[in-house]
Amino acid sequence: MNLENFQAQLETEREWRESEIRFLDNNQRALSNDNDRKLMRRAILCLIYAHIEGFVQFAFSLYVDEINKENLVCSDVKPAIAAAALHKEFNALRNIDMRSKLLKNSSSDDKYLRRFSRDIEFVENIGGFYSHPISIPESFIDTNNNVGKEVLEKLLFQVGLEYEDLKSIYSPLTRLLNVRNDIAHGKRKAGIEDKEYQIFLDCSRNIISSISGRLTTAYGSKEFLKIPSSKISAY
Repeated sequence: MNLENFQAQLETEREWRESEIRFLDNNQRALSNDNDRKLMRRAILCLIYAHIEGFVQFAFSLYVDEINKENLVCSDVKPAIAAAALHKEFNALRNIDMRSKLLKNSSSDDKYLRRFSRDIEFVENIGGFYSHPISIPESFIDTNNNVGKEVLEKLLFQVGLEYEDLKSIYSPLTRLLNVRNDIAHGKRKAGIEDKEYQIFLDCSRNIISSISGRLTTAYGSKEFLKIPSSKISAY
């Protein structure tokens, strides 16, 4: 996929989400009763957050999926991308209940022996890891249904980007997340004033725009490679 198509997919995803929010926003503005508008804004606020979470999941999944389509191997990419591609192998290494093939004929239940045998297997195969194809599993991108500063930092770190790259949106996102949680948990039953609602509406647009822009830049510059294309000198 070229950069234009990558941007187009993110834009299409953004547009339908913003269109739904705009539809509900227009409906709340059409209500004649001020209290009804406040209560509807309260419900819309939860939807706004849900769309942020959905967009984050889509955007990072798209980024990873497009990396998978590049036909790369571990030696081509940043360590974080290689580690993500070897996610299954690392999970197996850490699984204390998994029995190594080296012990397949042994009845020993010694945990140390099991772990050490898996270490041996790992070392035996380590030479082949550099030629391991990059195929990051879909489950690797997980928002934990709670997108905030920590989750965004985790996702950025997992795909080899600086985890402070989106720090300008962390504060408003944290505020939005806290209000959404208060509404969802029944701690905030009052409606939302228009001024506060507008702040969160603008916040959601900025968050989606910032995430879209950062991943578009990363994909266009091929920041998943060991040496991003923007840093390769022309001779």
